[in-house]
Amino acid sequence: MIPVKLTANGSTYEGDFGPLQIVHEAMAQLLPADVMQRHRVTLRIGEDLIYPDMFLGEIHNHYGHADINVLFTPLENVQREWKQVGFDHLALTVGDRRAARDFFHKGLKMDIIRDDEHITVVTTGNTALFFFDAEPGKPLTDGIPSRIHHIGFVVDDLEAAYAHLQANFPEFASDFTLLERMERWSLYGRYTIGEMTFMIQLSQIKDEYRGFPDPNDYTDIMYNYRSRHYGIRFERP
Repeated sequence: MIPVKLTANGSTYEGDFGPLQIVHEAMAQLLPADVMQRHRVTLRIGEDLIYPDMFLGEIHNHYGHADINVLFTPLENVQREWKQVGFDHLALTVGDRRAARDFFHKGLKMDIIRDDEHITVVTTGNTALFFFDAEPGKPLTDGIPSRIHHIGFVVDDLEAAYAHLQANFPEFASDFTLLERMERWSLYGRYTIGEMTFMIQLSQIKDEYRGFPDPNDYTDIMYNYRSRHYGIRFERP
């Protein structure tokens, strides 16, 4: 077990945690509820920024301790214009993370940018899927595998994508009915992982509808998941 000390607004909160527990778990167990809500939260050791999903063991191994300063700043309550620019990621709890990783990586050619005891993250670059184990008692989850309608992906060659899936994941069930819409052709199929069945939509956008009228308006404030490994800074414990 690792002794963890969180210092927040002049008060100190302490407890012992396992090396593969994350900072967010310590925060959820130790900090008062009123400071965990309606605040902007920054975690630091010295001048170094600490991420909530980092393992406490890797922090202790790197610094020799897990004494973390927590800065809370109340959120502003102001009305101003904002815009929604696109799908970033979908987070799901699943019963079999390895099967989910293999299908979306090997079957749908998404890149793996994190895969450890806490989380698996696969990405297309501008969007990502986050997979967590269905475990009760973890922060931000009820421990029940998520239910979703479907996940949509865009490919450049729909028939080639279908042939690849049939060769490598023949259990991907589809009648190969290509549905034509104004802007795309779409194929729907189902794939079961543990007790959860995903419905997957693969779309090929017609040439005349590809791209964005103003690419900068879309890309300038999106995150490129393919730019680096997701979330971990130090060696794992």
